[in-house]
Amino acid sequence: MLRRWGISVGLALAALLGTATAQIYLQDDFSGDDSNWVPLWGDWVVEDGVYKQRSLEINTMSVVADEAWDDSWVEYTFECRARRVEGPEGFLVMFRLNGMMQDRGVALAPHPPRMASAPRSTQYWWNLGGWANTRSGVERWIDSARVEQGFQEGHSLELNRWYEIKIENRTDGYALYLDGQLFAEVQDAEVQGGRVGLGSWATAVEYDDVLVYGPAGPIATAVSPRDKLATTWASLKR
Repeated sequence: MLRRWGISVGLALAALLGTATAQIYLQDDFSGDDSNWVPLWGDWVVEDGVYKQRSLEINTMSVVADEAWDDSWVEYTFECRARRVEGPEGFLVMFRLNGMMQDRGVALAPHPPRMASAPRSTQYWWNLGGWANTRSGVERWIDSARVEQGFQEGHSLELNRWYEIKIENRTDGYALYLDGQLFAEVQDAEVQGGRVGLGSWATAVEYDDVLVYGPAGPIATAVSPRDKLATTWASLKR
């Protein structure tokens, strides 16, 4: 399977041919280790080229490490693939994470230092297949206050099927895409920046092909030396 490394090939070729305009912040296809991530709860392991959460515990989450995140990344697009393997619910794809996460009665592991020192706690997760796989939407916590945003009732996920997930985080809100289709668009300027994370609720899940990029996009555009041909190097996923 050809993974996101296709983007890196495109960047190298673009550098040779002309000007690269890609703006990739974070890229992880889990072909190596889990050094980009800090598990806070759950049984997380990189295995068979994917990031697995193998337990059926509630409130499992793994957040991006300080070393892999820059807090100046306020506007970004977060993409990943996910599938549910076992359990009653789906995925928790997290963004706008600042400060300490809600523990919900479990003993979370130490947070990345910059998260732990943040003065305000903000947590957004796109809960796909929540409430026993009957609805999906964003749950937002600012400190201890919870708000639901962009929900769809009667939305469920299949077992062992890979889903393509994309979140466009903007200064005035965010947009959610599932398998290339717009799921919801929400106006919310109260929180803007914050890192990303992955999670689940009483469900074993797998994640792959994480990609976070800025407003310039993940594609490198190169112009040939003759100035006659502009080529876009697309990502090759498989």
